[in-house]
Amino acid sequence: MLRALVVVVLAAVAAAPACKGSESALPAGEVGGGEPSRVPLVPKDHALYARFEGTALENACSDDAACSKGGCSGEVCASGDQPPGTCDVPEVQIPTAASCGCVSGECVWYSDGSLTLAAATRKGEAAEQAGPRCGDGTCAAGETCIEYYGIAGPRGPKFQTCGIPCPNGKCADGKKCITIADGPGPVCQ
Repeated sequence: MLRALVVVVLAAVAAAPACKGSESALPAGEVGGGEPSRVPLVPKDHALYARFEGTALENACSDDAACSKGGCSGEVCASGDQPPGTCDVPEVQIPTAASCGCVSGECVWYSDGSLTLAAATRKGEAAEQAGPRCGDGTCAAGETCIEYYGIAGPRGPKFQTCGIPCPNGKCADGKKCITIADGPGPVCQ
């Protein structure tokens, strides 16, 4: 009878799950954690990085609730409610499966690493060399870095954006000169 009891106890111990160690679980989003890692979607050297990541805007965050999509095409990811953007359709679109959220203390577009963002090139043309640096990003070829104050004027923060100014009201390549009053002023779109 004792032998049968020992066999039952050993079988129960072998079938029980192993005890967890004292190590705490990794935070979500880290390798080995409960959720997939968050991989920034837009590379810092992408021609549209400043536009998609709203580098001229406040982007600090501590969680996803601080981040939101904005711009006329929903292409800007930044902190705050409905971040502003230019009202044209960018040549490259953020994939619909991408998310706007907090990664390493900054509001950015991210995925689990399975998505890629197309290079910003003109249809039928090879990729052009990037333009000048503008804030934390780089402008596309042919664009310049435009500095301006928002609706608060010089008392408010100074913003930077990439664009093609049209101070004389004329644009090339069939674009129109549009004045953005609380933005960079007259620009080609």
